[in-house]
Amino acid sequence: MDRDVLKTRVAPLELYKCTPRTNCGECGSKTCLAFATLVVTGQEKITACPYLDEEQVKPLRDRLEEQLAAGVGVSREGFEKTMEFLSGEIKKCDFRVQAETIGAEVKEGQGGFDLILPYFNEVVLVTKSDIENLSGGALSAWEKILIFNYVIAGGTEPSTVWVGMESLPNSVSKIKSLKAHCEEPLARLYGGRIDAFSKAVLPRGREICLKDQGVDFAAEFAVFPKLAIRLLFWDEVRDEGYACRVKFLFDSRVLQVLDLESLLFACEQITDRLSGKV
Repeated sequence: MDRDVLKTRVAPLELYKCTPRTNCGECGSKTCLAFATLVVTGQEKITACPYLDEEQVKPLRDRLEEQLAAGVGVSREGFEKTMEFLSGEIKKCDFRVQAETIGAEVKEGQGGFDLILPYFNEVVLVTKSDIENLSGGALSAWEKILIFNYVIAGGTEPSTVWVGMESLPNSVSKIKSLKAHCEEPLARLYGGRIDAFSKAVLPRGREICLKDQGVDFAAEFAVFPKLAIRLLFWDEVRDEGYACRVKFLFDSRVLQVLDLESLLFACEQITDRLSGKV
């Protein structure tokens, strides 16, 4: 563990001081201190609180991202159990068979066969023990869980029928998180700035034409070769009192490829990329 990261770690109380301390519950936690604790342990996004003092929080963001990437303060038990399970499952996979179903290439490695897999606009190397970003940069522990989940599940041909999360089974608890962590922050950031939104999208995704559906802008992001996520954008119309609105859409068969938790994380990755955090 990096000693410098440990020395500068963000403690829950330090983040708590940046909250409004009203215990309003809009972030999904009962108290502001509970929210701060979840953020510092990697179980909640800092953007879940709409009332943070941005000037106070700004110096904490980089430190917090660095310590979470290093595993400092992260809820280790849940992560380790998940990785232990996935490591066992990935060893059962025949990569030569999985490659075709998930849209990957097979590469002969030292311990057998590995996979070359597109991930967003990057490429990763998946082995039976780890994942490496071949495009440079480090992958977070949670990204590795997402990628392992995709590889293990195997791809499925999309239905080409697009639905909101509310149409997916057992998604009630995730709908609020998707709005709070992804849709609403993007709407706040890009409301009245559709040109800026399109410029943020184009290096990371592709514009699609859905004008006949009444949207101002629509984009599609290839998270994996067999998994795309769409993003619809309705800009604000101040004179008529319409606020900016953003909505994520998924292929109706998406749960054959990823579980809901992984799907929500993929949406958070898109949000972070569009917000300039990745």
